[in-house]
Amino acid sequence: MTQAVKKYLLYFLILVYVSGAIGYLFRPEFFIPFTPFTLILTCLVFVIHQPISSIKYVFSFLALALVGFFIEVVGVKTGKVFGNYYYGNALGYKIWEVPIIISLNWALLVNIGVLTAGYLSSQPVLLSLIAALTISFLDFLIEQVAEGMDYWRFLEGIAGGHNYLSWFLITFLASLIFHQRLIKGDKKIALIILSLQVFFFGIIYINKLFNFVSS
Repeated sequence: MTQAVKKYLLYFLILVYVSGAIGYLFRPEFFIPFTPFTLILTCLVFVIHQPISSIKYVFSFLALALVGFFIEVVGVKTGKVFGNYYYGNALGYKIWEVPIIISLNWALLVNIGVLTAGYLSSQPVLLSLIAALTISFLDFLIEQVAEGMDYWRFLEGIAGGHNYLSWFLITFLASLIFHQRLIKGDKKIALIILSLQVFFFGIIYINKLFNFVSS
């Protein structure tokens, strides 16, 4: 894939996030069904900038996706990992009550967490700590709007404290185990995608708090 194509796909992704954030405020029922496609596009743009010629990198990405999916299955079935929750319909087709697309999200989040943390440290434990904090912060933002976007719902109404503790511990361990392979990726793309997700969910959360736009 040429550099020009990669660049235009990145520009298109930025447009999708900006227009999606604004559009969701006014017509959420129109934009929510596009969620799986947006996540696939996000992963595509991210992956084409990574060292996919490396078998070790590809293995790490797929391993994170697979492990993340089964963690979610255990979480949904038992309520012991993140709390008692179930998935809505916005994330698409499910197996064992878990959307398949969530596996890509796990791999993506750990990847961007490790790469953005790489700006601040190369020491494995500190890097993994920063990555886990970064991912947990993004999860916090998503949790504030997830129910309204039909991503998932907690039976208690909100995510409990052990949800965030579990996210932190799992992503810390995943980062620590896979960082040597993931850190060779493109930090700039990771930072851009992280910023886009913070922007997207941040805008929706702020509107939820202050009701600037009533949809």
